[in-house]
Amino acid sequence: MTQATRDDSSASATDSEMPSRAAAASLAGQSLHQRLTHHLERLTPNEQRIARFLLAHQDELALYNAAELSRLTHVSKATVSRLFRRLGYQDFREARDQARSLRHAGVPVVSSTPTPDHHQRHYEQECRNLRQALAALDMLDMEALGRTLANAERLQIIGFRNAYPLALHLRQQLLQLRGQVAVLPQPGQSLGEEVARLSATDAVVIFAMRRRPQGLARLLGWLGQAPCTVLLVCDDSLSEIPAGIEHVLRCPLDSVSAFDSYAAAMSQINLLATRLLHDDLVAGRSQIRRVTDTFESLEELGDG
Repeated sequence: MTQATRDDSSASATDSEMPSRAAAASLAGQSLHQRLTHHLERLTPNEQRIARFLLAHQDELALYNAAELSRLTHVSKATVSRLFRRLGYQDFREARDQARSLRHAGVPVVSSTPTPDHHQRHYEQECRNLRQALAALDMLDMEALGRTLANAERLQIIGFRNAYPLALHLRQQLLQLRGQVAVLPQPGQSLGEEVARLSATDAVVIFAMRRRPQGLARLLGWLGQAPCTVLLVCDDSLSEIPAGIEHVLRCPLDSVSAFDSYAAAMSQINLLATRLLHDDLVAGRSQIRRVTDTFESLEELGDG
């Protein structure tokens, strides 16, 4: 008896263990990893072989079809199909589509093997992102936004996770132009005591890129009701914008690789800072001179 025959015969006795309609519905909200780990000990030996392979290579699932997975794990294609039905999927394709959808949510997923033209495709995607980012800036009322940000007594910048470096970079640019610029929250601190002080003379720039932390939606809703002016910078995955947030700047993060690209966001920050400089060029130049003189007095920078 061949391995595939033994595999099929051993699995036939367990076909009755396929999930009921109610059980399948309960699995619908779970990731493949959750389903595999939950069912691992109840699987047949050959199903476990597939499951352990997937747990070790789950970021590569989007690359395979059922036949390739069968070949890589040395089990029959029928067993591959049975495993995914047992896990609550209609078939292998549904599980693969779920894996591919994770990439659009910001999860680093390998979607294709790098090819000789990978750098060229990366460059072309970056160009598309930049064009979209600049078009998004054109849709803003830059005159009103620039005036508001320039006149704000305090400018507070908020960013979490991958958006935190964006918040730091914007602060670093604006500190060369004006005072009273801060990133919230400070390390180890919470936001409540900071945002509670926001007034009509304050402005907030909040970066809300995908894979956002839990609670960010509540913070956005709160800022929408606050008296301050708010600029929200986000990608297209944020579909619901709370009422009261006056300015929304969309930023594409698409990439041909497993990771999101923030090059377009950095370009938007550059243009925002440049706009603020030109909105009050005299004061901006004065602050730049003060910063430069201080660098020289403290000898903080090298000659390079």
